[in-house]
Amino acid sequence: MQEKRFYTVEEANECIPELIRDISTLMELKDQIEKLHAELTPFFEVVPYNGGHKNALQLMQIGEQFREIVIGIERRGCHLKGLDPALIDFPHIRDGKEVYLCWRYGEREIRYWHEVESGFSGRKPL
Repeated sequence: MQEKRFYTVEEANECIPELIRDISTLMELKDQIEKLHAELTPFFEVVPYNGGHKNALQLMQIGEQFREIVIGIERRGCHLKGLDPALIDFPHIRDGKEVYLCWRYGEREIRYWHEVESGFSGRKPL
């Protein structure tokens, strides 16, 4: 088990360019997964557990790529909270208490934080 990492605002901001790339890729993969899933669902309903559709392997490969990116984000100690909207929380110590620095895809830098229990709706400016 990896030790929990706490980010400074500066360290979190340094991660943003890489996170923009990762989130953009995840959004593209999500779109591909949704399209393939829509195409494959009727096939799997008719032929359960067949897996013989020409796009089944592609769906599995895209799913694995998606999973690897999410694991990479988690290994950095970040928390991916969702893709719609795309949100990342960074563990941070503020006034001696654990909180999250909160970044939303499209923001150029970390400008908000929130209590661990409050989530996005509890965001406060730094």
